[in-house]
Amino acid sequence: MSDKQVRDEAMTIFIAGHETTANALTWTFYLLSQNPEIEKKLAEELESKFDINSTPSVADIPKLKFTEKVLRESMRLYPPVWSLGRYVANDYTLDKYNIPAGSTIMMSQYLIHRDPRYYNEPDSFNPERWSSEAASLPKFSYFPFGGGIRACIGKSFAWMEGILLIATISRQWKMHLIPGHRVELDPAITLRAKYGMKMKLKRRKV
Repeated sequence: MSDKQVRDEAMTIFIAGHETTANALTWTFYLLSQNPEIEKKLAEELESKFDINSTPSVADIPKLKFTEKVLRESMRLYPPVWSLGRYVANDYTLDKYNIPAGSTIMMSQYLIHRDPRYYNEPDSFNPERWSSEAASLPKFSYFPFGGGIRACIGKSFAWMEGILLIATISRQWKMHLIPGHRVELDPAITLRAKYGMKMKLKRRKV
């Protein structure tokens, strides 16, 4: 790559990668707070791998099988980028539809990820589904980072930081949603929590 392209790619990661990761973590900790058995299983995995004061590193990612499933399932239910568009350069026929050049096709990860054709009990938070269902999923039934040649350049980095942040935070802290706090979607460019996510933190025992 030229120096200009390296600069442009780096800026894309910096600009597009901070809020998306923050949103992914927000929804992940919300889901964990609402599913204590799953939160407990996550804590048990982390406790078996790390001391309370140790910090997980990139080399530890292969050990964090359940942590990865938690993040994967969280981004299925609440994909940080919940829809994307593609410009149609040439006339195109899709099944019985004729799509003229110049159109924009919109695709919603939020809707596809909750489609019962692809997922059993699609509205439930079940990280273990990625132990069995994943192999049978058709292409683009799960695409939180888009796909094809226009897929997110930060995909690998996002998986890495997401897993490590969940592991690092969850090893030391447990989160509870503040009673009565309203949780609603704010589907702007990214999928935000409309009223934020007010949580109470409790430090885990050494």
